[in-house]
Amino acid sequence: MKQKKTLSRTFLSGRIFLLTLSALMGPSILGAFTPQDASAAAPVVAPFPPGLFFPVDKGSAPTLPGATLVPQSPTFVFSGIPGWIQGKKITNSMGVTIPKYEMLVIRGSKLSKGDVVIPPGGLYFDSSPARGELPMTGASDFFLGKRYYFVNYDARIQVKRNVSVSSGKFTVVGNHLYTLLLPPLPKVVPDPVVNWRTFDGVSIRPWALSERWEHPDAAHPDQRPMTYLQGVIHSTDKASITFASLTGTSIRSEWWARTRLFEGWGKTGQTIEKDGTGVRISEIDEKTHSVTVIFQKHGKKVATRTLSAVNSPTLPESPSLRKKMIAMVGSTAVVLWPHDAITDKGVHLWVYGGVSRWKTNSSPFKAGHMAYFPIACPIAHHIGGMIYNTKSLRIAPGHRLALFGGYATLEVVSVNGSTVKFKVTSAAGSSPVLSKNGNIDSVFGEGRAAHGILSSLDTTDLALDKDLSVKK
Repeated sequence: MKQKKTLSRTFLSGRIFLLTLSALMGPSILGAFTPQDASAAAPVVAPFPPGLFFPVDKGSAPTLPGATLVPQSPTFVFSGIPGWIQGKKITNSMGVTIPKYEMLVIRGSKLSKGDVVIPPGGLYFDSSPARGELPMTGASDFFLGKRYYFVNYDARIQVKRNVSVSSGKFTVVGNHLYTLLLPPLPKVVPDPVVNWRTFDGVSIRPWALSERWEHPDAAHPDQRPMTYLQGVIHSTDKASITFASLTGTSIRSEWWARTRLFEGWGKTGQTIEKDGTGVRISEIDEKTHSVTVIFQKHGKKVATRTLSAVNSPTLPESPSLRKKMIAMVGSTAVVLWPHDAITDKGVHLWVYGGVSRWKTNSSPFKAGHMAYFPIACPIAHHIGGMIYNTKSLRIAPGHRLALFGGYATLEVVSVNGSTVKFKVTSAAGSSPVLSKNGNIDSVFGEGRAAHGILSSLDTTDLALDKDLSVKK
């Protein structure tokens, strides 16, 4: 793998870690940051008070085929696919504006008997917001051109024991990939330099991995943990590290809504519905900080739920508190505001319609042989969602392949020896005809994952044609 030299150079050039973390998490979370004293005996040390926000997953984290694939000498088309979302700025209910991107990535492709073959997991759409997203903020993202509202999710921390991380290959923990860049250098760099990235390619620099030692001493001091990506080092040598424990984050399920029916202050007796489906606010109790809502359909009661308004610096991260403040019945959801949701004004809430659960590796979209995989950042915020091919794809010269239910079309224009010409079209137009040698590995769009992939490659071998790849 050619990445080692470039990755090391990127690390040494450096960016301030807290600035990176701020972009990752947002100022409200960073302001609450208080590092705890590290304990090398524990596999996971909470980076934020008053403890772990997310449960430690006792089973195996979800994975996907092709998770460790890296595009080989890819063509970068930063302008993206015509008509796809590129840098669209969306302001959530907390007043935070986040650019949104839709990307297409092809990796692991090859020529076989004159056809182009793409392995499972080798082609994916990536919804790539420019920073992390959380429920209870009014957040939304774009998937295949449609806007969805983020209602809730099930994030976990994965812990693996006795894990080896070496140079030249990836080790999978949670939905994160680890590889060794530099071993420890005595009296220079006491801790090994480990690179991490997500399955879709996000690689925030410097990486957010905190390393501690199973048996710390003056020469090998503990690092204070700053994210849930943590390793307890058992031993090292020139080519690998053995971690007594190594962690990653992952997401089991997400709930997304097609419509936002209401956002604001609701009053007792108020009905919020669309097409006969919605809720009625039955009672607001300012003394107990609770609200009772009746889910109804065409005026008939379906279910009753009572929600408790909580003020806590751990919101909206804390899943235990979110359970008290989010109710979902059928395709309708009620979500309380994370701070001061109940006052003499009434109840501050969102009501969502068209809510559905997107289980990891399920198929919530009508796109043949495609599955959804959500991406978690080092503190388990949602930072993207992949829609990837579950089966191998084969395309002959002169043929087209509809992608993602017709949101785009991949065409192999010609194959001449090892030279492949191809393009991607959408309802809004076509990419340039691109030419590759031996494969069609490429990255369309300039989302966060695109920049992560770019920074993970030895770019000295990449011919980045500015006329083709730089958005004007």
